[in-house]
Parts: sequence; C-alpha cells; structure tokens
Amino acid sequence: MKTKFIVVGTGNRGLGCFAKGLLAFDTKGLPEFRERADLVALVDTNEKRGRAAAVEIKLPDLPVFPDIASASAAVDADWAIVTTPDFTHADVVCAALKSGLNVLVDKPLATSAWECDRIISTMNDTGRKVLVGHNMRYQDYTLQAAKLVRSGGIGEILSLEAAEVLDYSHGGDYFHRWHSIFGKSAGLMNHKCCHHLDVINWILDDDPVEVSAFGTRSFYRERPDMKHGDRCSECGISGSCPHYFDMDKWDGIYRRIYKDAESADGYVRDLCVFSERHTINDHESLNIRYRKGTLASFYLLTYAPKEFSYFYFTGTEGRMEMGHDSATGKPYLRVLRPSGAVEEIAFEKGRGEHGHGGADIKLIADILGLEGSEPLQRAVPAEARRAVLIADLAARSIAGGGRPVKAEEAGGDYPPEPPRPQ
Repeated sequence: MKTKFIVVGTGNRGLGCFAKGLLAFDTKGLPEFRERADLVALVDTNEKRGRAAAVEIKLPDLPVFPDIASASAAVDADWAIVTTPDFTHADVVCAALKSGLNVLVDKPLATSAWECDRIISTMNDTGRKVLVGHNMRYQDYTLQAAKLVRSGGIGEILSLEAAEVLDYSHGGDYFHRWHSIFGKSAGLMNHKCCHHLDVINWILDDDPVEVSAFGTRSFYRERPDMKHGDRCSECGISGSCPHYFDMDKWDGIYRRIYKDAESADGYVRDLCVFSERHTINDHESLNIRYRKGTLASFYLLTYAPKEFSYFYFTGTEGRMEMGHDSATGKPYLRVLRPSGAVEEIAFEKGRGEHGHGGADIKLIADILGLEGSEPLQRAVPAEARRAVLIADLAARSIAGGGRPVKAEEAGGDYPPEPPRPQ
C-alpha cells in the first residue's frame, strides 16, 4: 500500500524537492518512489501558485486547498510535508497533527523555542510523528563525522570553530524575498544556519546552554548611488548587477509559480537586495557553551565573493576538520593527530545535480522506509529545537548588546528583532 502525502506550500522547496521528488522526477527522486508514494493534494494560500505547481508536476487536476484542515477533510492522507514560510510552521504543523496526519516539516522547525515547544506538545498529545527536514545529516561526510566524534574517535571535544560563508548569489538571494523580514524567518541564523547548527549539535550529541552574539547589516543596505530599481525584473542595471535574480532561469519556473501568481497575494520574489525594508542581519558571530563543557564559535557571512564552510572539532585525542574548500568548493573530512599524522576520511561524494548533493533524495527515501539511510540521521523535534534555540538565544543576545543569554531565558516568547544598523 502506498503512503499518501499532502504537500503544504508550493514554492520552490515544496514543488522542486518534495512534490517532484515523491513523483520521481528526473534528478529529484528515485523510480522506486512511485511504488511507495502517492501525492494526493497540494495546499497553498495562493491558489494561483498551487494550480501552477500542479501543472508543473503534470497533475493539472490534482486538488489544491487553501489550508491543511480543508485538505485533510477532503482527501485521505498519511503525511503532510510542510514547506511554508518559517513563521507559519507552528500553526500549520499543529493543525496537521490535530487532523490525524504525521508531519515532515522542512527546516527550521519553527522561528522560536516556544513555538518548537508548542509543536512538541501537540505531537505528544496527538500521538502522531514529526520529522524535521535537516537534510544536511543525509550527506555522507557529515554522517561519517558524527560517527567518528560520537564513538570517541578524537576524545573529549573541548572546542569547535565553524562558519557558513555565502556568496552574492546564495547569501544575497535571501534578501530578495520574505526571509529578510525577521518576523517571518527569525533571521538567517535560524532559517539558513539551522542546517549547520543542527549538524554541530548532532555531532556533539549535546545541548547548548548559553549563547553570546554580535551582528549587524552592513552590506544589504540602500544604495542610491547604484540607481537600482525596486525589483530585478524592472531594474535598469540588471545586466551588470551580480545580485540580479532572473525569473526566467531554469526554464522560467520562477516566473510561472511566483511572477504569474503575484496578483493573488502580492508576494514579489525578485525585490532588490539593496533596501532598508530588511530587518535581519547579514553577518553574525556567536559564542556557544554546551552542557558537557564544549565551547564553540560560529560565524555567518552572506556577501563573500566565493562560498565555503568549515567545521573544526578539537578533542583531547585529535582534531577533526570538515567542510567545503574555499578554492575548489569540494567537501573534505580529515583527522589531525597529536603525532602530526593526517588521516583523510573516505566518504561518498554527493551528486551535484540532485538536491543538496543527493541529500534530499535520501531524506525522502528515509520517510518511505527505503534502505540507504540510518536512524541516526533522522531529526526529531527535540533535536531540531536545539538549532532554533541557539538562534533564539543569539537574537536575544544581539538585541541586548552581546550579553550572554542562558537557555532558560527562551521558551516563553518570540525573540526580538535586531537593532537597526547605524
């Protein structure tokens, strides 16, 4: 018997990863997914986008509903896959659980620790399952790293340094859209870096207990000297701007699901990145203290010429380094021993044409019960909450001038947005 799914949110992630993945579109899913999965409905508050998404997946008659309650009342389903904007996750996930559905919610779990607690409470009350789409766990090099550290391969972890450095295209893209409003994303430390924070927490298998942070917005500010327009598709310098977002790239899918659906809700996908409408930071620096004593530093930058990341775990018996090389972009994983020896750790290379190097496919396969993943890789809400908690504490610290904020200070309200840059 096939597992029946409702995809909630038909933007790029819901459509491109999950809907097409479940239906085994080329480079998005595996042929055996067709034998295990059945997509029975789409949900989107923007009916035009929902209908356009149904056409994109070659199921023009697939029912499209405005909310999960309407969908679950009309169709028989087992799971809801939630890919709506972050600030809606708590409401949508809880509604799905109360409708009797299990839920896969794409990362982050929510936009605050207290919303995570609400989801966890509803999950426990209903007896339904919730999994979180932390797909970075499904990349082989992170799995090998987790096994190595958790098994004591470099001894007790004393410290770690990590960073997510994004280029103009990747980092800047968040400033084209809803993510640049703190009330909708809780900032990029939550929306984007929850990937990396989750991997750190997961590899350490530990809980963050205190965070101090600084951050501001220095680059994505209004630039009248550039004589730019309000949006890329109506801008006179689009041909020379490295931040230009082309609605017609990738066969024009963004035009069909976003531009052509604007009249329904007014959402614009290609707003200029240089604006004072933003209420999030474009770079932040965090210090994190863990329950077992590990001290960590984490840095986010969104406007580098070239993109890379790194994670350095230093233990009593060696140092593990992993990330993506800044010159080549290739992933690496190695261990440095006190003797001076360097051990290169073998891992399966991801497939670039598949979502997140094949991690998205492995995530879907795991939900469907197919071989190829391990229980260790599944992110449950209590674990996913730890990444949200770090971002929540960081926001409180930044708003408080960098003061250390303990975990007990979150969980009762929404974190404050960062101060406006001077």
